[in-house]
Amino acid sequence: MKSIGILGIVAAVLVAIVLFNSFFIVDQRKQALLLQVGRAVEAYNEPGSDEAGLKLKIPLLQNVVMYDRRNLGLNVPGIEAYASNQEQLIVDAFVRWQISDPLAFYQRLNNERDARSQLRNFTDAAIRNALASRLPEDIISGQRSELMDEIRTNLAGNIAGRGIEIIDVRIRRADLPDDVSERVFQRMEATREQEAEEIRAEGDERAQLVRATAERERTVLLAEARQQSEEIRGEGDARRNEIYAEAYEQDAEFFRFYRSLIACEEAFTEGTRIVVGPNQLGVCNDFIDQARQSGSRR
Repeated sequence: MKSIGILGIVAAVLVAIVLFNSFFIVDQRKQALLLQVGRAVEAYNEPGSDEAGLKLKIPLLQNVVMYDRRNLGLNVPGIEAYASNQEQLIVDAFVRWQISDPLAFYQRLNNERDARSQLRNFTDAAIRNALASRLPEDIISGQRSELMDEIRTNLAGNIAGRGIEIIDVRIRRADLPDDVSERVFQRMEATREQEAEEIRAEGDERAQLVRATAERERTVLLAEARQQSEEIRGEGDARRNEIYAEAYEQDAEFFRFYRSLIACEEAFTEGTRIVVGPNQLGVCNDFIDQARQSGSRR
């Protein structure tokens, strides 16, 4: 009876161990890969799915590998790269990545430590290749967005098939050695001065064009205004002559008398100086007498 009791206890312990090893929990922040004799048979809670919770496995025959489901970060400091003019730069980069396919990740990289090592090497190569086609002043002056896109694309292509998704790549620092930085900044200053001169020259050219256009329009407007004023003046003169002719036909002597008064008024404007003798003070009377004599002869 005593031996039977011991066997029962042993059997209960074994059953408890079997049951304990038959279940596993997949955390929401993790993804699980179920292995059977070293071969992957099923994945749980992959990115894009919602399979966290309690899962079942065959004890002793199957085991579970857990990978992080969240976005992961990788610092890649001190990359020595060369620009297109063979000047050296020291670059610090940061990579944001995720395990997107746990089966491919397990088959190609096995664990996160090896994945980080390979990812660091691929990032180093991608950054070197991207910087090799650019001048140092372009790298440090702000053309980062296009550069980051190129590095991310190259890195994603190089690491494809390994179950990793490259989310983002950023260059946090790109420094020049002291003996190179002064020369690079002088080139950048010269380039900006040249751009400023070109902008100023373009502005002067546009200003001259605007002034020339305005002067041309002014000339045309003045010419049109003169033409219109001449036409109006001509019409006014014609109408005036018609009125004079009508007045002459109605009373010729009065018309001549009126014309003499107008001629006298126009001849002697304010400030006009006339030297006459004491017997010629009635100068305007001469205009009137001449008009009357002209009318009597006719």
